[in-house]
Amino acid sequence: MLAERAGELGVEIRRGHQVSGVVQDAAAVTAEVLGPDGPYRVTARYLAGCDGARSRIRDGAGIAFSGTTYPEVNRLSQVTFPDTVTVLGNGDLDVVGYGTVPGGFTRTDRGLLGVGASPDSPVVSLFTTEDTAEDEADEYDDDIPMSLTEFQDSLRRVLGTDLPVREAIRLSRFTFKARQAEQYRKGRILLAGDAAHLFPATGVAINAGMLDAVNLAWKPAADLHGRAPDGLLDTYHDERHPAGVRTMLHTQAQVALRRSTDPAAEALREVFQELLADEQPQRRPGSFIAGTDIRYPMPGPPGHHPLAGAFVADLTLHSDRGTIGVGDLLHTARPLLLDLADREGLRRAAGSRRSRVGVHTAKTEDRPADAILIRPDAHIAWAAAVDEPPDDSVPALRDALTRWFGDPESDVRRPRPLTALRIEPPARPVHLRGIVGGARDVAHPRRELSVRPVVG
Repeated sequence: MLAERAGELGVEIRRGHQVSGVVQDAAAVTAEVLGPDGPYRVTARYLAGCDGARSRIRDGAGIAFSGTTYPEVNRLSQVTFPDTVTVLGNGDLDVVGYGTVPGGFTRTDRGLLGVGASPDSPVVSLFTTEDTAEDEADEYDDDIPMSLTEFQDSLRRVLGTDLPVREAIRLSRFTFKARQAEQYRKGRILLAGDAAHLFPATGVAINAGMLDAVNLAWKPAADLHGRAPDGLLDTYHDERHPAGVRTMLHTQAQVALRRSTDPAAEALREVFQELLADEQPQRRPGSFIAGTDIRYPMPGPPGHHPLAGAFVADLTLHSDRGTIGVGDLLHTARPLLLDLADREGLRRAAGSRRSRVGVHTAKTEDRPADAILIRPDAHIAWAAAVDEPPDDSVPALRDALTRWFGDPESDVRRPRPLTALRIEPPARPVHLRGIVGGARDVAHPRRELSVRPVVG
């Protein structure tokens, strides 16, 4: 889905190309790339490193990635069973010759077994966690895909018996890590996703990575079009690094909940499950996982509206055009002034930036504010209190618009020329050092880059 959307927007996706090094100066950043036809260089004003836990871009920028690797080995599979295993209505497995294997998570003397099954599907998810024994340490390499035999051996150790499997549809092995880049921005290089952070729990990484992406994308775009106010790019690290610290906090709390095996730990898990039986307590950890509990620090004088910096709620909006949610208005990824109290003066204040800031007037029950200025990443940049006087709210809105989306005069300025790169046929050999896996000389034809300016 994401690839299709990128294609619709004219994005070129190159598969089978590997970044081998990066260099930057005050004006641009250059990536050395090894492609199917040999090495070449790509130069741009900014480079977003989204290349995972072993990020070459992060390493090339010299950004530290300190933290902890936990010793447990986790193995995940999706399998089908022969007729000797039956999925019961409650999700348990009935295994001929053994008995019942409970659905959900079961702790044993050797580790943890997870079973996710439904009688409506022939595919069952199985998960094991076990400490790495000394004699296992050299039995596998993370670069070598896990085999079905390896997974069945793990099942036998954790469960204490063989569990017959007909077919493996998916096999995966991983260890949990708690690591975070010290900087999310260094010059013209920015990090997002697993290149910026690794969390020691499942369920949060994709949300954190997507929130990195939507926080970052509009900021260099504003700079490339000559509309970015001073310091806008710095807010990426200032906002997302503390968000990563927050996510690390609650995922490491999950480590404490799952790792200990003594009676006190079992009691803690039982009490925790009981607390989560009610809806209201469920909301807080739910917001942890979604990343919607994060409130970014907002610049400016003290006394911000309580909504400032928070993730906007998907309010139900009523207008002459029908009933929609706030989320429906954010698909264009443009800033939005949401007028909830028919405040003409506020709409006029935003009118000088109509080319970049949308305006929508609607009503909602128990409005939390008279107006809300929403950034492209769905966080609230500013809000007017209910019945806040225009003498206070209008200047404050103008200041917020300038602080986040630039001077209105930049709308009439010529955008900065973007740079498109075209790769020419090979010209002459060049020796590159350290292409893959260490320092060595590799001879490849040089690919020259022809630069042409385009206006975006």
